[in-house]
Amino acid sequence: MSDFLHFPQGRPFDLLAFGDPNIDLLFTVDRAPQADQKVLGRRLPPHAGGTVANVACAAGLLGRPTLAYGRIADDGEGEFLRREYERFGVVTSHLRVVPDATSPTALIIIEASGEKALVYSPMPGPTLHAESFSAALAQSRLLYSMPYNLPEFEQLHALARAADVPLAIDIETAMVPDRAHLHRLLSLCDLAFMNDTTFHAILGAAPQEETMASLLGFGARTLVVSCGARGAMLVTHDQAITQPAFAAEVVDSTGAGDSFNGAFLAALLEGQPLEDTLRFACAAGSIAVTATGARSALPTRAQVAALLQRP
Repeated sequence: MSDFLHFPQGRPFDLLAFGDPNIDLLFTVDRAPQADQKVLGRRLPPHAGGTVANVACAAGLLGRPTLAYGRIADDGEGEFLRREYERFGVVTSHLRVVPDATSPTALIIIEASGEKALVYSPMPGPTLHAESFSAALAQSRLLYSMPYNLPEFEQLHALARAADVPLAIDIETAMVPDRAHLHRLLSLCDLAFMNDTTFHAILGAAPQEETMASLLGFGARTLVVSCGARGAMLVTHDQAITQPAFAAEVVDSTGAGDSFNGAFLAALLEGQPLEDTLRFACAAGSIAVTATGARSALPTRAQVAALLQRP
């Protein structure tokens, strides 16, 4: 068990994933178009996606009991999203069906290099319903969320604190208009993930141990920054760890960060030391880039273990 986070015991689910799953519409191109430019591409079959949903599926596939909380449309796409959760072992009893709605959708353009650009259309209205969410929290040891909606996230934080459930978040550039907003998010979580692109965009510099450690003063106990092919970095109030990446042939980077986060949380929840947890997450992230689609190459525990055993 980690000495810096307290996880409640005797609850059936390790991870509660808060957020709506979405349909991913994927196009492959040589290079993403610029403004007023048209390029030829190839459309791929729709995939189930959503950052929080991908993390839930990553953790579920790695064997951690995971509960999804979110919304789906009352149509074939919604049912597809439910089945995809269940295919990865994620429990969907708190997935709410919304009549006369359209499932959230992401348009993802994948370049030949494996890099991507995307447009996201969310489902209107609030995801959070306090009574049902409190019931889900009472069954869970750790909450994971993407804090795009600050008022909703503040309510989420209050409910998690009342239930004695630690809160982990992933911070993206689009949700942080300035440093004050970043500081507010860090004050409302226990564990924060970022990638190096987000870190540089917000803070104006590449992630370094000293800068990362200074951010912990705003409230988070741990900050993890993934750096793609350069690996990942982690700081707590008394540790700083750097883990090199594992070699991988990049086909599609979509979902690699979600695989990393899900694997990190899975290892953390089962009590692995932080050094091993970060290494486990880097291995999972490197496997996830080897196929097209956010969940197409989410690794099993056996696949991660095999990679970790390589010289």
